[in-house]
This record gives sequence, structure tokens and C-alpha cells, in this order.
Amino acid sequence: MFKRIISLTLAAILIASFAGCVRGNNVPDNTPAPQGSESTGYVNEPGQAVPLSINVTDGSVFEKAVYDPRYTAANNAFAVTMTNAFDDDWTGVCSPLSLQIALEILANGGSEETADALLNAVCPGLTRNDVNVSSAALIKKLAQTEGFTINNAVVVNNAYQLCDTFAKTAANYYRSSVGALDFSKPEAALNELNGWIEQNTNGLIKELIDRVGIDTVVVILNALTLELKWDKPFVAMRELSPFYGVNGKQSVGMIQKTEELDYGEFDEGAMAIVPYAGGEYCMAVILPKEGVTPKAAVSALISRTGECKKEIVFIKMPKVDLNNKLDILKMADKLSLKEALNGNYTNLIPNEGVSITEVLQGASLSVTESGTIAAAASAVIGSKGAALTNPDVEIVCDRPYAMVIYHVETGTVLFVSIVNDVA
Repeated sequence: MFKRIISLTLAAILIASFAGCVRGNNVPDNTPAPQGSESTGYVNEPGQAVPLSINVTDGSVFEKAVYDPRYTAANNAFAVTMTNAFDDDWTGVCSPLSLQIALEILANGGSEETADALLNAVCPGLTRNDVNVSSAALIKKLAQTEGFTINNAVVVNNAYQLCDTFAKTAANYYRSSVGALDFSKPEAALNELNGWIEQNTNGLIKELIDRVGIDTVVVILNALTLELKWDKPFVAMRELSPFYGVNGKQSVGMIQKTEELDYGEFDEGAMAIVPYAGGEYCMAVILPKEGVTPKAAVSALISRTGECKKEIVFIKMPKVDLNNKLDILKMADKLSLKEALNGNYTNLIPNEGVSITEVLQGASLSVTESGTIAAAASAVIGSKGAALTNPDVEIVCDRPYAMVIYHVETGTVLFVSIVNDVA
């Protein structure tokens, strides 16, 4: 288990009091701001580079933020939307939450109309303030759990300045670092951006961003990691077993166990809830009925985990090692994001028009007999221009199935994986 680590320092921290866009002063990264003071952070003056480091705030937003259950409902609705955006034969992993947080930060840089359109797609029914406060409360909750890390960063081209209000909001509600890079040296800037992503995903997401240039104005980053052990481990089978994927029969390594689990049978398929150690996270393993696609089963069952009942369950599924990159702009229509991403982001950089030119996500998932390691990173780029015997039921994932990892207390979905093929 890894304890949540909030501070990751790539260089010395520069801190400034926000009174417009001002220069910072060097302080240690673990030095809290005075209680009751105005939020502190760092932004650049034109031509000044600021390393990507944790922004220090007085913590008052996080202390006061109250979690709104409507935020989980909105998050999980977006998880269904994102899952449904993939083709029926897609195999891979995504993090709806990682993308949502990056887009929520972005919304604070949009005009009122643009922000409403963006948030209507990712958090329908909630205002910008609702989303910011609930995000702060969720980040606080997740940061206190074992095995989970979350980091955000806003990176500006040092030829420009971030709007003060936007920078404050990113720092206070999303614990975002705020840095400035010299994008006139694109290779160095690209290396630093991808280096931040790699470091904040424990090396699992590499080279997510392909290019930046002098026309790049701002980059918004989110990174999530999970490293969890099963509450009771699986047993790895010595011999390969058949898996009947969309591309035919394959021979794969399987893990299995018999255990008392929450289990349900529904019109769309069967679902078993497998807890991780500590009880703060679970994986819902969803095996669709014949003729039902995994994504359709996820859409139908993602909000019905509470309907499962205790059964002695034999569960068998493949070891999985997935790593993929998603171009979110190509999915924008299916995610109802096209209009919003083409909106007005005048609140990012004073007196400058910013166009969203790329939205990317990299995600990784490894499932073994001992536990799960998962990571995701999202980037928004704005440019100018255990065993019991005699089971009651069985769930054998030897054909297309799905996995959903969620936070137990809030029910927030962190990762969704569709497995149509293993090899």
C-alpha cells in the first residue's frame, strides 16, 4: 500500500500572493500559508519561467468544502457516456474522473455560456460553484484513502499570464500547481510536461503529449494513480485457459477464487463486487448476458451495485495488462463536448483568445492475483488560434466482460475497463 502523497516537487517552489499576476518568492513546499490569509500561489510575469510544483493555499476551501451526492450521480452519468462512446469491439481502459477534473478546471477559464455548456456535458444539473466545491470535497476524501494519488497542474506559456481568478480557482479547489514554461523551446517544454505526467503516474503513462509549440498557450493536466491489494487474493492458474473474444478463441492466464461477495443477476448480466483491502475501494466485475455488449452492461449496472446481495461466488477472470491513449476530440460528438470545446475561453489568459486544440487521455490497468495497479492522465491543450468451497454462483469471464473501480463511500467511478479481447 502506498500512502497518499500530495507533494511532488519537480523544482524549487515559487510562491506569490495573488494581487493580479505577480512575481513569487521562494519558500519550502511544505510551508503552509498563514491561516486566514488570501490564497497564495505563483504565476509568471511575461518571460518568467515557473517550475511545476505544488501550489500552497491556506486550505480553507478544502476544510469548508461539503460533498454533494449529486456530484457522484453526475460523475457516474458521464462514466456511462464515456463508456458508450467506444465501439462495441473496443478493448481498453479509461478514467472518466480524470477527464472530468481536467475539463472542470478548464470550465473556470470559459465564459459563462461556455462553462455552462461544458459542465452540462460532464456534470449536468450542477452550477460551476457546485462543481468546484464538490470537486474539492471529493479530492479531499480520495486523498485521505490508501493507495490513491491525484495531482493537477496548469501550465502557461511564459509569454503570457494566467488570469488571476482562474489561477486561484485551480489552486484552491483543485490543489493545482501553476507553472510557466518557455514554449519557444518546444522540445524542452514537451519533455517537462510529459515528465510531470510520467512522474505523477508512477511511470505508467509516458509521452502522452506528442507536440507543443510557440502557439501553445496553456496546458491543463490531471493525473490519477491507484495501487490496491485485494482484500483476499486470487489464485493464479498454472495453465492457460480459453477466452472467447470478439476476434476468436485465445489462451490466456487466469486468476480465480471462491469467496462470499456481493452479487447480483440482472436483465443485462451478472455483477460481483470484489473489495480491495481496507474496504475503501471495490471492483465491480460485470459479465454481460449473451447478446449484450460489455458497454451496455456497464451502462445498465454501474449505478446498481447497492442491489447486490451476499452469495458464495466462484469468480474467474483473466490477468489483464492494458495501456492505451485516447484522442478525446475525436470522441467529442459522442461525449456532447464539441460545442463546449469550441467555446470562448477568454478567462484563461487576459485579452487573448484561446482555442482548445487537443484533449488527450492515457490510461493503464494491471489486474493480477494480488491486486490492481491503475493510472490515468488527461491533458487539455489550449493554443492561440480467497477461497471458500461450494459456491452458490459462478462468474467466469471467459468472454467479453467489464470492470469498474469505484470509491465505496461516495460511489464515484474512477476507472472503467472493457475487455473484448485479452491478447
